[in-house]
Amino acid sequence: MSEAQLPFFIGEHEEKSAEVLSERDNLQDPGWLLGLLNLGGIGNKKALKLVQHFSTYGNLSAASDLVIQQVIGKNSVDFGKLSKVEASQPDDVKILTYFDPLYPAGFKDLPDAPLLLWYRGVIPTNKSLAIVGTRNADEWGRSTTRLLAKMCGEYGFTVVSGLALGIDKEAHLGCLESSAPTVAILACDVRFPTPKSNSKLAEEILEKGGCLIAEVPPGSETESFALVARNRLQAAWSQGLIVTQCGIPSGTLHTVRFAMELGRKLIVLEPPSNAQGSQYEGNINLSQDYKFDSRILGGSAKFQESVRTRTRGADVTIDSISKFEEYLENA
Repeated sequence: MSEAQLPFFIGEHEEKSAEVLSERDNLQDPGWLLGLLNLGGIGNKKALKLVQHFSTYGNLSAASDLVIQQVIGKNSVDFGKLSKVEASQPDDVKILTYFDPLYPAGFKDLPDAPLLLWYRGVIPTNKSLAIVGTRNADEWGRSTTRLLAKMCGEYGFTVVSGLALGIDKEAHLGCLESSAPTVAILACDVRFPTPKSNSKLAEEILEKGGCLIAEVPPGSETESFALVARNRLQAAWSQGLIVTQCGIPSGTLHTVRFAMELGRKLIVLEPPSNAQGSQYEGNINLSQDYKFDSRILGGSAKFQESVRTRTRGADVTIDSISKFEEYLENA
């Protein structure tokens, strides 16, 4: 090699090395995101601010406490303990980050949008509606939910639900009957969805082009806080939330509150005229004029103030199949 060639060769080598280093140093890498979230006192919101501001581990590690405080506020986090976590996954589980093109766009409307998601299957990208309700559904609730979910699929919507017993199960089954994909958002390890009685349904969701997705990593057990967190993802993924049957109190009402906070369309079925049973109380409260009592939704004082003057909880009430068809045609 001539002397004239040598400087060019070295420069090219250094440039490629810098690119490799930068890639390994990139805080958007799943390993660094896991490392940040493993630090005590750092959740999704603060971690995202750190990634967006500093970009690389090198920049973050060199930052003063004052600069870090300006980015995420007062903190007692020891960033000297930050290390990249090996993000290896079981063969059939894929990892998705906030920065991935496939990341569900609606999640970015959340103040604490998950930075990491684990999933199996294929993430549908077409328009979607979430369907939620009670685990203790009666025959009317189950059959009506399945019919409406099938209609959603026939109109080109992906149905999003939580793979729970009752309404969730019927929502997934109805969508599958239309041959449209459906999404099950879980609060547990995506390899071992609960309840176990819905394992066959989970596999059918995968076989027919849908996905099982969670913000908790493989190895996680189902816990109550994760179930509530899961509800916000159901509300955020879709452009509208359909409540087919729910009582008071109900986990469904957490999802309703999240939908209202996010400005998602709330569609509620009016109970049949002969409806009896506590599993209709939520529908009655949300669907009928001047029956809405926002206290059933909980939430902050700010949220309660924002919905206090509503005369009806629902944005759209459905009292017939034709009215639901009309909604789907215009959605």
